[in-house]
Amino acid sequence: MDVLTEKQECSLILKESKACKSLVKNLSAYDNLDAKEKIIFLAGIFDGEGSFGVWGKGKNRKSFQCSVEMCDKEIIQRFLDLFGGSMSAVKIRRPHWKQTWKWKMSGEKAFACIGKMIEYMCKRRKDKYNVVKCNQISG
Repeated sequence: MDVLTEKQECSLILKESKACKSLVKNLSAYDNLDAKEKIIFLAGIFDGEGSFGVWGKGKNRKSFQCSVEMCDKEIIQRFLDLFGGSMSAVKIRRPHWKQTWKWKMSGEKAFACIGKMIEYMCKRRKDKYNVVKCNQISG
């Protein structure tokens, strides 16, 4: 049985502590949020960068849709991880523009997704959501 001296034991604890700190340091602040805090964070991004509404081709092919498009692929991945939907690279529209990524959902899942975020969005978004909600119920 190996017996460590006090100095060796302290050295071992210090190395383990540094390894833990390194691991925690590599996690982003987002990774340490609980589910509600992640929804609030993403709602803020959606409020500024996202869009939602009833769109589609043809009278009977319209559905509720929501999407976010931006250059930060990691943020788009967070929408996908938390809410589902789909993520894709968007065709670069101009040679000097950066690659953008798009997350989108449609149908009831999209409506439920916005329902989770809407209380953390601005009045303009809330008003639009309520109009769409009323149209969905009456339509």
